[in-house]
Amino acid sequence: MKQVDTPKVNNPVATSKRNPYTVWFVVIAFIAPVALAYIMFFFVDVKSFVNHGEILNPIVHISDFKLKDEADEVIPAEKLTFKWRIISFVTKNCDQQCATRLLDTRQIHTSLGKDQHRLIRMFIHLEPAGDALSKLIAETHPNVIHVHGDKKTIITVLGDNVRDDAGITNNETYIMDPMGNVMMRFTQDQPNKDFLYDLKKLLKASQIG
Repeated sequence: MKQVDTPKVNNPVATSKRNPYTVWFVVIAFIAPVALAYIMFFFVDVKSFVNHGEILNPIVHISDFKLKDEADEVIPAEKLTFKWRIISFVTKNCDQQCATRLLDTRQIHTSLGKDQHRLIRMFIHLEPAGDALSKLIAETHPNVIHVHGDKKTIITVLGDNVRDDAGITNNETYIMDPMGNVMMRFTQDQPNKDFLYDLKKLLKASQIG
């Protein structure tokens, strides 16, 4: 009796079972650019490498801050990622040092030129903004993303990164990568040129965001 060949069926489920490593290829393809960016930033071209900002240790993820929107709902991680961010923490009022530092972040963003679209400025409100701060934002910072965070929660997440001379209430500015890693900090006393130098180097080393 002649054996009849059974036609092959195009079964994507069966195919995926025969290729258990497919999902890992996708994950690696997504993570590799970020890993490469960190390697290039911290280890390549050592002769010219000098970072002016403080590298957080440990680096923390933005989702751990439990940031909320205007409706007091926790913002999903995917809405806080995909681009680089300059993060500023603000309270109810904003004195002259605060106003100056917020203006610095705007100037730094503008100085990025063709790379401006790769970065978003974000203010994390630790308290509802007072009248003076609301006016300052409306007049000077119209294109900033505003979210709300709990001071105690954020300080807890930052852990050993918080010291007497550096935290979130002394006009510090943070850099977050497109994966959501809050990874570098600048104090209010650091000049814009140092901030801009590090930021440009990060953007040059990374092709994401």
